[in-house]
Amino acid sequence: MKFLRLIGIALLFCSCQTAVKEDLQPQNQSTVNESQADIDSVKNLIEQSFQEIWSDLDTARIRAYHTDDFILLEQGLVWNNDSIARYLIGEHKRMEEGQYQRLNRFEYIRSVQRQNTIWVAYKNYGTWIKGSDTLRTAQWLESAIAIRENDQWKLQQLHSTRMEK
Repeated sequence: MKFLRLIGIALLFCSCQTAVKEDLQPQNQSTVNESQADIDSVKNLIEQSFQEIWSDLDTARIRAYHTDDFILLEQGLVWNNDSIARYLIGEHKRMEEGQYQRLNRFEYIRSVQRQNTIWVAYKNYGTWIKGSDTLRTAQWLESAIAIRENDQWKLQQLHSTRMEK
């Protein structure tokens, strides 16, 4: 009986070793290239969405970049597409009156793809300028979750924490 148990344990150990070895095998090059292309698409999506939504204040572009159930978690607040649109309308008025604009810069930390979902961590640097004068700067540590909808990447969630300069 002990002999059968030892054989069972040995077989279990061998099958686990095989599974681990298969998981550690490198992906083929085309899969790696496709994954990197998807991650690059999502990084571009993040940058374009910040330009068009948060810098250009274009409420019509929200649905082009965000899923219908999109949420932004920022400094204890929960935003959705509608609350973002309301904020942008007010900010547009302030921006026109003050004649300033917002510039964005991103520093990517890590990106992970799992099938039709990509998670990206990054630092977001905002600069508000009027002519050649810098009015203010801000920094955030952020993460984004993007999902593929109908062969198009869209942001489903952003999480943002303001950083000290």
